[in-house]
Amino acid sequence: MTQKTQDQEIDLGQIGKGISNFYQGIIATIFDFIFFIKKKIIIFGLLVVFGFALGYYLDKTKVYTTEIQVIPNFGTNDYLYKRVTHLQAKLKEKDTVFFAGLGIKNVKKISDIDITPINGIYSYINSSDINNKNFELLKLMAEDGDIQKIINDKVTSKNYPQHNITIVTTRAFSKKELVEPILNYLQQSEYYTRLKAIYNRNLLEKIKANDILINQIDQLLASYAKNPISGGVMISENGGIADVIAKKDELLNENNIHQIQLLESTKIIKDQEVTLNSMDSEGLANKMKFIVPLVLLLLYVVGYRFQKQYQIQKLRKQA
Repeated sequence: MTQKTQDQEIDLGQIGKGISNFYQGIIATIFDFIFFIKKKIIIFGLLVVFGFALGYYLDKTKVYTTEIQVIPNFGTNDYLYKRVTHLQAKLKEKDTVFFAGLGIKNVKKISDIDITPINGIYSYINSSDINNKNFELLKLMAEDGDIQKIINDKVTSKNYPQHNITIVTTRAFSKKELVEPILNYLQQSEYYTRLKAIYNRNLLEKIKANDILINQIDQLLASYAKNPISGGVMISENGGIADVIAKKDELLNENNIHQIQLLESTKIIKDQEVTLNSMDSEGLANKMKFIVPLVLLLLYVVGYRFQKQYQIQKLRKQA
């Protein structure tokens, strides 16, 4: 037998011995764990029962989320955020008198109030802006920076047309108990109330003026249809029939925008949609009765192993 063959047999023998030792180590670890559980079965049982009871109690503590989608009118974006920040401060202070003055009882059941912009860059660009001023402003800002950063920037996003007020509670509230008092609080501004009246009056006057012009154009087109020759003189003096029809379309488009603005501007902060008392059914919700016992068992095993290792290291240090 050559030296090379002998070396190969030795290597194979060492590998086989290593595999056997590894397998025996796994078996020993498994049975050590079984013996450990058997030895500590009472403690394990108590931890499981206690963890299940605690988890069941935590699962019974429901969390509800109410969302109010709002539109700040008349440039009230900063005003809206300041008002919500004030509500947050009063909630942290647990100022029950303040919330009672708003008409909200059981303020202890409210755990959080927050506001976030609804990412609507396209709505921001087209937000009933006839002259596209927002688009021009965004282009100007993008020339010197990253457009994505500008879109997500707090200053930019605060000026989006739609925002979401989120209220987290530990019990279900009705719209009258929670949403209406907060919306009423957001309307309490004498300056913006006056501005709303002026704005709506001007909108109505613009719509009325456009309606008069549209009616005049219709009469002119009707006259042209009846007598193209005499009617054609009047139309030709104003640039032709195509220009007259284009002007009518422009006026109709303006009135459509004004009608939408009129609908949205009935309040300083216009509520667009309300979602009441949504319950979180994802993540760890309603699963704590199973998670808590596992966590307690894991903590006990880790603590027990740490204590044993600590004693071993302590004896080594003393020796």
